[in-house]
Amino acid sequence: MQTSTKTTNADLWLFLILVGAGLAVIWLQYRKPDAAAAATLAGAMFGGGAVLLGNWIARRAERERSAQEEADRRSKFQTLIAAELVNLAAGLIDSKEYFHAASQHAAGGGVLPLQPDLIRSLPRDMPFVANAGVELLLLEQPAIDALVTLRTNLALTRTEMDSIIDGRDRFGLLRIGAVSNALSHDLELLAQAFERIAPTRRLALPEREPELAATLLRRVAANG
Repeated sequence: MQTSTKTTNADLWLFLILVGAGLAVIWLQYRKPDAAAAATLAGAMFGGGAVLLGNWIARRAERERSAQEEADRRSKFQTLIAAELVNLAAGLIDSKEYFHAASQHAAGGGVLPLQPDLIRSLPRDMPFVANAGVELLLLEQPAIDALVTLRTNLALTRTEMDSIIDGRDRFGLLRIGAVSNALSHDLELLAQAFERIAPTRRLALPEREPELAATLLRRVAANG
């Protein structure tokens, strides 16, 4: 970006040099026998300077237009990602509450099902982010890192739940605790993603006032 700016500003510097040189020629040759020739030379310098100034203005306008277009694309892209994060948040909150309730039930001596229906508790997919490809480069590096880390950990949490669904692990207090901790970590990473992409986005639990998504998610994560 800096190289492009220096290259573009070269026209402006050349314009100033030519105008300055033209003024110097007029001043030095004023009232001398070759004043007419000096005036012609100065006029040529002014004309060249005008062309260079026009080039600089055009390039600056193009650069500003491109920057605005990129900012608009980034804003729209972030809006779409934020919508996907909201959907993910709703699912993770429900899952966290389910596992917290199961933990409380088991700790109180309650009987747990051998094969609970956890399909609806699996972390939801992020198809838009998964298929964004190079469009992700519209985001700042911290936002990209947050999304990649979030998706990686969601996959690990799904694996934890799949081991219960297919019967490889017993739906007991220890396994419930492990999945609940994984969900808490996912909620923290999701809070960080909101802070990077949609920091002012607000969410609300039933019968609660809306609050910043990151704040709400961290409170839910700390619950059990």
